[in-house]
Amino acid sequence: MRFNIRQKGLYRFCLSLCVGLLAYLLSHFLFWEEEVQAAQPNNHQEISGSVVALDKETTTQQDQALFQYNSGQYQEAIKLWSQALKQTSDRKVLATLYTNLGSAYRQVGSLGQAIQAWDEAIKIYKSSQGKESNRLLAQVLTEQAQAYNALGQSRTAVPLLEEAIEKASKYQDLNTLAAANGALGNAYLALGEFDAAITSNKKSLEFSTNLKNSGFIATALNNLGNVYSNRYQRYALQANSVKLEGDDKEVVRLNGLMQQDFTFSKQAYEQSIDISKTIGGIQQAKAMLNLARFLEQSEPSSQNTVNKYRSEAMALLDAVPDSRSKAYALINLAESLSAEDSQNIKVQNLEKAIATSRRLRDQRAESFALTTLGAIYEKMGNLGKAMELTQQAQFAAQQVYATDSLYRAQAQAGRIYNAQGEREAAITSYRGAIASLQSIRGDIAVASKDLQFDLRDSVEPVYRELMALLLEDGDKEKESKSGNQKSKISEVLQVSELLQLNELQNFFGDECVQVARNSKSSAEIAYSNKDTAFIHSVVLDQKTHMLLRLSNGNLKSYPVAISAEELAKNIDRLRYTLEDISTDEYLAEAQKVYDLLIRPMADDLAQANPKTLVFVSDGVLRNIPMAALHDGKQFLIEKYAVATTLGLNLTPNNTPIARDARAAIFGLSVEIPPFAPLPNVKFETEGLEKILGGKRFLDKDFTLANLQKQIDKNDYPIIHLATHGKFGADTESTFLQLYDQRVSLNEFESVLRRSKKPIDLLTLSACQTAAGDSRATLGLAGVALRAGVQSTLASLWFVNDADTVPLIQNFYKQIQKPGVNKAEALRQAQLKIISDANGHPAIWSPFVLVGNWQ
Repeated sequence: MRFNIRQKGLYRFCLSLCVGLLAYLLSHFLFWEEEVQAAQPNNHQEISGSVVALDKETTTQQDQALFQYNSGQYQEAIKLWSQALKQTSDRKVLATLYTNLGSAYRQVGSLGQAIQAWDEAIKIYKSSQGKESNRLLAQVLTEQAQAYNALGQSRTAVPLLEEAIEKASKYQDLNTLAAANGALGNAYLALGEFDAAITSNKKSLEFSTNLKNSGFIATALNNLGNVYSNRYQRYALQANSVKLEGDDKEVVRLNGLMQQDFTFSKQAYEQSIDISKTIGGIQQAKAMLNLARFLEQSEPSSQNTVNKYRSEAMALLDAVPDSRSKAYALINLAESLSAEDSQNIKVQNLEKAIATSRRLRDQRAESFALTTLGAIYEKMGNLGKAMELTQQAQFAAQQVYATDSLYRAQAQAGRIYNAQGEREAAITSYRGAIASLQSIRGDIAVASKDLQFDLRDSVEPVYRELMALLLEDGDKEKESKSGNQKSKISEVLQVSELLQLNELQNFFGDECVQVARNSKSSAEIAYSNKDTAFIHSVVLDQKTHMLLRLSNGNLKSYPVAISAEELAKNIDRLRYTLEDISTDEYLAEAQKVYDLLIRPMADDLAQANPKTLVFVSDGVLRNIPMAALHDGKQFLIEKYAVATTLGLNLTPNNTPIARDARAAIFGLSVEIPPFAPLPNVKFETEGLEKILGGKRFLDKDFTLANLQKQIDKNDYPIIHLATHGKFGADTESTFLQLYDQRVSLNEFESVLRRSKKPIDLLTLSACQTAAGDSRATLGLAGVALRAGVQSTLASLWFVNDADTVPLIQNFYKQIQKPGVNKAEALRQAQLKIISDANGHPAIWSPFVLVGNWQ
């Protein structure tokens, strides 16, 4: 079943609304988590069962430091403990001092210094022997891991917590077990591993219940609510995506899972609120704010309840003493209030957060609060006040190396400068923001892997806003013939590639793509090819820019006066009509998109006369085959070979395949529910075996174990897989169907990596990418890139297997010919189908070549 364009537009709007709202909240996701502290600063530590008496002077300093710490004067405590470090060489005392210093640094938001202090304590505890040193080691490992969680470095936190749990279990230290399992649950949640997060948080709840500690129990329940809430949102995103594809059965399944997690999340938050009533204060306020946020997202009819919880939380926060948690809760409370709520209430809460942070000397929290308050004044039109607050936020973030806060303030300064007409200052601020983002890109990749919302909401706009300014300046310099247009466009291409890289890393949840990047010379080699022209696109809110780069160094921008929303509608309509083999409605749509994107540069292309066009497409433009664009007389593929890549520095540049290359050919012809049989796969694979040689494995021989074996042992340069595959909005909804199981994207990547030599060509002849999400093709292109595969031939939508056979076989015949590269081989195969009376683009156009086109 397919949905018409109007329905698609509605679903796109609903999905965008859902994504935007959740992105806004999840960009500060870690602030809503709660921690159970494994230990508190103390005056002495018991090592190997004995109490260490400190010398008189050090003891006095410790007493003073503890008093200052417990009074909330953390900077004074840091100063005293730092002095005490210089006055003793006793390793047991040093371990105590470093442990306490770490706690104090954490309280003022200096998480990097806290981690360093705990590192020193950990070294001492690991070199000591005995039950007590191991017990204390488990506590410090837990504290350090919680700091890594707060920094978004959850992959680093997990092994630390596993070690802490192992040691605490040995001595049945229930306090540490409750804390470490809770922190492990938070780490798994940040990594998008929901089942593991639920298991760990349930263990934390069990230990907390055994301790009969109401505070611990409330925290564990609140964290469980967070997991179910986030998984609910994951299911919502997936349900909207499959709804666009018309998969009603899967929509029903996902809606059922959503309802289940809605119930679990609501119950956990409500139980946390009830239990924390005996404690009151910050824990109760956090649980109320979390439940209010969740109900606002998932149950719009409960707005009165939402308002009630927020009002009660506000009153509770007014009454509790200063703490880091209070500061962040006030920030999140202000951010959660809708535009209709009084700006005065938002401002008041943020001013309280700033005052609290300053009394605590927590410059990290202060920087977030200042940036948020600056954004409110920016929206109110008070740009002077907004800039003053934003500059204060930058200074505070720089003092404690809070880069995740700094980039937000730098980007905000860029927006304000631009609104004030100071374009050069705006560009400089945005450049600083991107430099900050690049320094923490690994943390960003991991921090929101589950839904990639942080990237879409608070990271991606930074890159796009800088590109918009540079392109506007470039257009003005073109008109004035100043000669600086080329340098501005060159910088845009660099920024665009950085954004592509961040999108890939965020999609996969790690930095592995960075390893596969080529040196700058790869791009230079590609650009120097006189037979190739490169067309980059940059989709902005109100305008799209097509950028043409030729081998002679000419670099030119062609602005397209169309909003991102309108462009998306055109692309959706083109994709929909191209897939509908029963009509010729695609022709008008293909001409419309050609006129928008290609016609402005057509004369320049004709003069340069390249043989191949390589597209580096942005956003929704990844969803359509550029080969199918039509100039009114012929398709683009009839004039040029067409390929696509994520960016030239992300494109392998190895030697093309040998003409006698062998292939490992795998096919699935039988029905594997819910997928229908592919009876023509047998003929497809038989033909390829005759054309290429190598070995063929069909149905029962198409298992994960055999695929691993063949790639591991035989170094095939060509891997051909004729089976159902789906590339969705995230790694969880992306898979290939083998005879014995579905293989996830990450599993498939690990299989490809087993090849001792780079795989030159990977063909997926029966896959499809989700039409409703511009990120779907990231999985298709990214998995090959990460595994070092040179080129991938795949389909954007499913094509009847009978129609696939001639195109695929002709493609492989062409690449056997001397002087014919992969892009030209695909072109010739597609032209043969076009020349047929029944050569509808639904058959030939979905096949795209990604990566190295040589």
